[in-house]
Amino acid sequence: MLPYELVMRPALLLFCTLAYAQNGSVLDIRWDAVSQVSKTTATLQVVVNPPLRRGSSIHDAAFRALHDLGAEYVRYVPWLPYPKLAVAELAPGAWDTSLIDPMTMDFFNATEGHTTILNFSTIPAWLFKTDKPAAYPADPDEAAWNYTQGKDLREGGLQELADYYARLVSGYTKGGFTDRQGRPNTSNFYVKIPY
Repeated sequence: MLPYELVMRPALLLFCTLAYAQNGSVLDIRWDAVSQVSKTTATLQVVVNPPLRRGSSIHDAAFRALHDLGAEYVRYVPWLPYPKLAVAELAPGAWDTSLIDPMTMDFFNATEGHTTILNFSTIPAWLFKTDKPAAYPADPDEAAWNYTQGKDLREGGLQELADYYARLVSGYTKGGFTDRQGRPNTSNFYVKIPY
């Protein structure tokens, strides 16, 4: 901040406070009366990361705690630093959910009977115009903070993006899907996803 801002901001705040106080408004607080009931829901977000994978030292306890909490509107978020745990089609036509499905189904099992929000937030990088293809590590547990690149979808990318998410959701809700080459991809998952 510039020196005059250091003086002017507090002075302006004092002026506004004095002006408000002089207009005669009185704040009447009644601690013994209910004026409104909050309709919020305490919830949480499960963010995909390696310690939540099957076989990790915290996997069972984490999903048991999620189950026991019984929260509504829990968000499940596979996200960018772990492309192999978050993106089902890392290259056009190359579907692989073998690393994604176990954790996703553990989430659905732990939250069964409760409303959940599925948020696969990382879009396949190949859908964007980029100077070079996005790289990602072979190790699914290694973070890749530069996987998401580009800001404009490639030609036809909007339809491809819609198709990607439709197939992804169908894999979890309809037992599978047909890929862009016409090949069936069977999952045998029939989960209800309200959001």
